[in-house]
Amino acid sequence: MSAIAKRIRWSRFVDRRCGRGIIVPIDHGLSIGPVEGLDSPAQVARWIGHPGITGIVAHKGMVERLGDQNLLRGVGIMVHLNGMMSLASSPDRKERLTSVEAALRLGADAVSVQLNFDGTNDAHNLTQLGAVVDEAQRYGLPVLTMLYDKVPCDKQEDCVKRLRHLMRACVELGTDALKLAAPSELAMMPVLLEGIREHTSVFFAGGAMRSEDEILLLAREVVATGATGLCVGRNIFQRPSAHATLTRLQELVLGNVHTPQASTPSWPVSSQNVHVQWSQPVEEVVK
Repeated sequence: MSAIAKRIRWSRFVDRRCGRGIIVPIDHGLSIGPVEGLDSPAQVARWIGHPGITGIVAHKGMVERLGDQNLLRGVGIMVHLNGMMSLASSPDRKERLTSVEAALRLGADAVSVQLNFDGTNDAHNLTQLGAVVDEAQRYGLPVLTMLYDKVPCDKQEDCVKRLRHLMRACVELGTDALKLAAPSELAMMPVLLEGIREHTSVFFAGGAMRSEDEILLLAREVVATGATGLCVGRNIFQRPSAHATLTRLQELVLGNVHTPQASTPSWPVSSQNVHVQWSQPVEEVVK
């Protein structure tokens, strides 16, 4: 399969004018169970049609159900290939649950895997990613790796150094894109992206629920540092008004909101007048 197939499919996840994207993962149900905002297709239907969303990540069962209700039109579809329930004895060991071929039959434009490195499962994670990339290459599908380092570090610099090593390992194995948790100090984002953003798409996650101001601050930093975009779930679909949040993120990340309200936004759009502290949330339920 020619590399052009991957490029065409990946183009469905980013805005054609700016090259950035807002991907919404909705794969939470397998790992943490029922969650507000995803409990039913009716809840998903309230926000999934927003034009600021460029892509969706979901397990195969949800792709089929949402597709049956015509809720996935106009966005890139990414099928998540692995996972583990938070009820399991080793929830950070994500097992392969479906194939690239099955994802393709569902209409996927890309596939994703989540790798949680806890200090005991390095070989398992790298072997799984290598196999997924080889399989996806045969079909011309891009691969997104959701990369999380669960090994605690005493210093932020040590955490960044470890994460950069893990990022490089994923690149070496052929991943096309990375999803990362933002560092506790957002000023470290350019260090994370150095030598990576030129050839690999990088999206930053929202993680556990934060204030909307914090998510908007993250969006501004994503654009300022040259990352590809956001891969944010709970901080969108668990908002009282997911549409309002998505519209703000669309203007900040994609810059293509064409509404009268957008010309005079009520939220700060310049980092010079933002006074929001990016906080590291209390350890969340394993996803």
